[in-house]
Amino acid sequence: MKWYFRLVVLFVFVVFKNTLSLAQPVDISGNWAGNSYFLGTRIFTEYDINQRGASISGFIKTKNGTDSAKTKFEGTIKGSRITLKGTEFVYKVGSACLSKAELTFSDNNGFTTLNGRWKGTLDLNTCPPGVSGRVELSRPIPSVGPIAPPQATDVATDKVSPNDFEGTELIKALAERKYYALVIAVEDYEDQDIQDLDNPVDDATGLLQVLNTYYTFDQEYTFVLKNPDRSQIIEAFDKLATVVEERDNVLIFFAGHGIWDERLQQGFWLPSNAKMSSKAQWISNSTIRDYIGGIRSKHTLLIADACFGGSIFKERAVYNNSKAILEMYRLPSRKAMTSGALKTVPDKSVFIRYLNKNLQTNTRPLLSAEQLFQAFKIAVINNSPNGQVPQYGPIGQAGDEGGDFIFLKKGAQQQVK
Repeated sequence: MKWYFRLVVLFVFVVFKNTLSLAQPVDISGNWAGNSYFLGTRIFTEYDINQRGASISGFIKTKNGTDSAKTKFEGTIKGSRITLKGTEFVYKVGSACLSKAELTFSDNNGFTTLNGRWKGTLDLNTCPPGVSGRVELSRPIPSVGPIAPPQATDVATDKVSPNDFEGTELIKALAERKYYALVIAVEDYEDQDIQDLDNPVDDATGLLQVLNTYYTFDQEYTFVLKNPDRSQIIEAFDKLATVVEERDNVLIFFAGHGIWDERLQQGFWLPSNAKMSSKAQWISNSTIRDYIGGIRSKHTLLIADACFGGSIFKERAVYNNSKAILEMYRLPSRKAMTSGALKTVPDKSVFIRYLNKNLQTNTRPLLSAEQLFQAFKIAVINNSPNGQVPQYGPIGQAGDEGGDFIFLKKGAQQQVK
């Protein structure tokens, strides 16, 4: 009989222990990003969560086109079930309302998500009762990490065959040509109606460090604009048009707010002095296109981590052998690579993370911009919280003749001497 009593006690203990462990809240502190939905419209959403035991608090940021809001919230977590409620607005641009959300935490082999619904309540100053929508969030993917100083393995490690005449000759030619880089980052906006960003300056300086460390972009020919106004950006384009020669290569990078005007069928960059109430300080795609067309480079590559207007792009097939790359270099090019088409992209950029990662890990002596794009395009789509699809193709009416921008890895020229 004693053994039976002991078995019952053990069973009760195991059930109690398992119940207790299920009741313990998981740790959901940190940043979550994804989408919420209202009447089928997808709204980019970020949750910054601070958890203390079973209590949570923090901020919710939403953005859909020009509408944006930041809301404080409070809530509780029990096991994997989360309940929270918006308490007040930090700021609000356009239409937004306070809501209640019921979410469930899940962990699938390290990929953690929060899924559920938001809804209106009977409280005053909140979304109307009966109004609701889905919420789908995930934790951002880990960053690539700091860039290590160049070591012996950081130079081109894919050997150039002695019989590869085209590759050898192209490396020799590129080693004698200048690579210019103009890196523009805008995150602090003067107009209170334009939401500040957190990451463009870090993203831009990180890209520049990769170019200076791993590729033949000398610091003498690289320029950084942090939070420039419209005139400073235009002056930088003017400078490039003055100093760049026909044999040189130019890379232009922009990170900041981009807007697509449906009525004008035109995209715009927003410099730091832009105002939502007036387009006077905005920089249109057509202006950018005209300046790029006026820079007398052999190849110009524009990389924009903002909406740029996907209608100007046309993707083509990728060619890998040196002869094809030589042909791509012979023809002038004006290409663009963007983080998305005509949709809002997140501040914490998956695009720039994978761009930098593939530039760092590349071992080819010669890498076309098209090869680079195809190497990380799918990774951006699969890991983007809002399903962004990066774009690549020629910039219309800017002088593109079908060529491509070629990155030259540091150390490649030593292999062919």
